[in-house]
Amino acid sequence: MIRRHPFRTLAAVLAVLLVAGAVAVGLIAKRELAPVQSNQRQQVVVAVKPHESLSTLVATLRDGRLIRSSLVFDLYARAKGLDTRIHPGKFVLDRGMGSSELVEVLEAKPAVLPIKVTIPDGLRAQQEAALLARHGLFSKASYLSQVDGGSFPGIPPLPGTSSNASWEGLAFGDTFVVRPSISAHQFLQLQLEDFDHKERAAIIAGAAKVGLSPYQVVVLASIVEAEATTAKDRGLVARVFFNRLKQGMPLQSDVTIIYAMSVAGMGNAKFSTSFASPYNTYLHAGLPPGPIDSPGAISLNAVLHPTSSSYLYFVSLKNGKMLFATT
Repeated sequence: MIRRHPFRTLAAVLAVLLVAGAVAVGLIAKRELAPVQSNQRQQVVVAVKPHESLSTLVATLRDGRLIRSSLVFDLYARAKGLDTRIHPGKFVLDRGMGSSELVEVLEAKPAVLPIKVTIPDGLRAQQEAALLARHGLFSKASYLSQVDGGSFPGIPPLPGTSSNASWEGLAFGDTFVVRPSISAHQFLQLQLEDFDHKERAAIIAGAAKVGLSPYQVVVLASIVEAEATTAKDRGLVARVFFNRLKQGMPLQSDVTIIYAMSVAGMGNAKFSTSFASPYNTYLHAGLPPGPIDSPGAISLNAVLHPTSSSYLYFVSLKNGKMLFATT
């Protein structure tokens, strides 16, 4: 009769259980480390802050539905050494990536993603500079220095532009997709090229028909842009100004003074029609020496094709409506 040793039997059972447990853990880990979406690719941009911990990163990945299990991924990533090699920046990840791919991407250099910037019509250069600085592209000062004196040999000034004029008014409002490292000079060049491509030909062709130089069309359009908001009102406002110019009346546009005070660093001072500035159209007849903002296509078209009327005056109401009159 063969006698079995109880300890050997127990050891064999434990060995089987350990192997089975290891297999089970391996299967669970394999499942939890697999892609969240194995049959569909879906990109997610993840931003990693400087000195961010792995735990915080794991939480971000979980919230973005990029991993199945925070615990399993955390253990796996630490085993791969990711906790000591986290780089700040933006990373383009995918819900079709498994954990090994995620770690590989996160260990590499951050992606350089383009930035989408929308500049509305009617902004002054100062306002555009502030908007661009908020996007983290470059400083306000660097942009304004280009507007004031940047050289762009491939972009000739509009006919009628004075020799000391800035690029104010021609920094066209539009949506631009640019790389983060773009310089202020390069960005302004994009705006000027955009203006040249979309508006230059029409302005040059139509300026003489309304008795203005091409540059003066932009100057007047910038005032129209600031005074009115609808296409209908802009056409009438443009005609009011043409009628006043024809009769030798000053334009008496408040927005030109607002611009002058802002440029002088007195934007918060009390508005005054006696503010000393060549842009003050209460004190000086005719058009101001330059644009007061970057007008859009609608305002430029309003100046080139003003609505027929005999109006000499208008007033803007608090509800946004405008009233026009001849006396």
